[in-house]
Amino acid sequence: MDITSRQEIIVWLSNGHLSKKLRRFGTVIYVSFKMKYLIMYVNSDQLTEKITQISKLSFVKKVEISPRQDLKTDYHEDNAYEPTDIKQMEEN
Repeated sequence: MDITSRQEIIVWLSNGHLSKKLRRFGTVIYVSFKMKYLIMYVNSDQLTEKITQISKLSFVKKVEISPRQDLKTDYHEDNAYEPTDIKQMEEN
């Protein structure tokens, strides 16, 4: 089984109910009807052509690449407090 790398993109819409039409471009993960945007995954090797195709649609306002992959997700620090350290601090 081959694992393909995917990129998350954010699509801003003029009408949230037209989000069903974007299913053919990738996997739609989340749709906000109130704020009129959706989050979807697209294969990384087809990213630029999918963005141009999506941005040409009449109901799409803006397409942007999600910064999620650039964010730090490892929150472990060398000098982080352990639960026992916090209890000792509360006792003092």
